[in-house]
Amino acid sequence: MKNLIMKNLHMKKLSNSGFTVAEMAVATAVMAILGIVVFNVLNSGMILYAKNTAVNSAHQEAREGISRLTRDIHAAVSVPQLRSSAHDTTYTATGSFTVVSSAPVNGVPPTAAGVSFQNVVAGSPDYVWQDPNNDQLIMIKDPGDQPTPGMRLVVPFWGIEDDIIKVTAQGTTNHSNVFLSSGADQTVASKARKFGQGTYSGWVSPYAITYYTERMLYVVENGNYIADAQGPWISSGGQYIAYTSGTMQRYRYENGQLNVYRLRYSTTNGQNGYYYWCPPSVAGRSTSDAQWYLNSVSRMTVAKYISSPQPFYIPLNSGGTPDTRYVGVNLTARDPSSSNRGYLATASLLNTQIDYRSRICLYQ
Repeated sequence: MKNLIMKNLHMKKLSNSGFTVAEMAVATAVMAILGIVVFNVLNSGMILYAKNTAVNSAHQEAREGISRLTRDIHAAVSVPQLRSSAHDTTYTATGSFTVVSSAPVNGVPPTAAGVSFQNVVAGSPDYVWQDPNNDQLIMIKDPGDQPTPGMRLVVPFWGIEDDIIKVTAQGTTNHSNVFLSSGADQTVASKARKFGQGTYSGWVSPYAITYYTERMLYVVENGNYIADAQGPWISSGGQYIAYTSGTMQRYRYENGQLNVYRLRYSTTNGQNGYYYWCPPSVAGRSTSDAQWYLNSVSRMTVAKYISSPQPFYIPLNSGGTPDTRYVGVNLTARDPSSSNRGYLATASLLNTQIDYRSRICLYQ
């Protein structure tokens, strides 16, 4: 019995023994290593998530903007023009988004913030008559697509193009009387067939097809230049130009907007008005209220997070002259919020040349 009791005590003593200091140190080290590994995996996952979210957001914005831009350039019926991003307080055509030369400088095509061109308005083509009650007025048969002052009337058969300043209806169904800024409507009227008369009446003037077009403008605006040792821009004479060499302060551009405008006329009666740029959402409004322009005009945005302030250019052909059949687009986008985890290189690059596929207009 004594031996049995001693054996039980010995076993109990063994069962109460703990880990040695060396064992605890090894276990702690292993747990620490595992913890660091798990933390790094989670941290990398969060960084990759933030990166992918930023990249996807930037890509999506750029894709939507370039899709709309590509569609409209393909549909252009005039030679595109490069434009600046500067504008006056009421976005007048004479003081805003001035034309930038596409002539190469030292063999390099210049870049610009914007590009403009003309598109045919939905519902065209139509055809023109001389008004039966006034041989100096024209009537356009335009069911469902009465034009807005600021659009253009194009009559390819007679080589006539002019801006519309006034539109009225004289009670004839599906027709509009159209007045042009330089009086070309009277020239058209002298050539057009009188309404209601055919060749059987002795009237031999041909039918002339007409188009309503409108000037459209895509332009990058409202971004910020931020100091960046690797940025592609420098400040010179109050303007930002491309960096070439040297040790001057460099900048990057971010958080720009790709905006779209259409040209309109400020009055509806054809008198004392001016042409101005406005977004499609308010294109029917005629006003000279500067505050309304400041509050509303710049809000038609088709892409955000733009990081290329001058994405447009006219590419060169093999002879080194501008190839006006194409619009070059070098558009990048970056989500600024991605920098909160130290990751900034989330730029997407869209570098392409877009062709316009028909030309109706002789002039821009």
